[in-house]
Amino acid sequence: MVKPQTPNEVVTAARGTIEQWRQAYQIKGFDVLEGLYSHEPQLVFVNDGRLLIGWPSVEAMIKDRLARYQKIVIRLKDINVVSLGPTAATATAVMTRELGDEVTMVTEYGALTMVLRRDGEKWLIVTEHYSYKKAGQQ
Repeated sequence: MVKPQTPNEVVTAARGTIEQWRQAYQIKGFDVLEGLYSHEPQLVFVNDGRLLIGWPSVEAMIKDRLARYQKIVIRLKDINVVSLGPTAATATAVMTRELGDEVTMVTEYGALTMVLRRDGEKWLIVTEHYSYKKAGQQ
């Protein structure tokens, strides 16, 4: 049996949301980030073992991250989008994230997974999971 291919419009929409997310972190645009996430109680955010549930928790973490770091650079490659139906998709990517200021930067290399849900014309993030390799891990 042949697996159905993810429709191009789903891939394009999901990639568009992910690119907006990436750019919003780099310009430290909270208003843009806020518009990319579902604000429902079921929103799930996992960052290296730290679990946050619901928009208020995620909002506080994003605001803290944007305030803590002067500079945030995110690079994504090998983005793969898979349709979970007409209104949902999952996306994975290899992510490099640099956090810091003009003097000291911390670089993380890891994997990003997002589940997106169509809400009218927009695709919102309903689950985000990021994990990175610790020093010495293969």
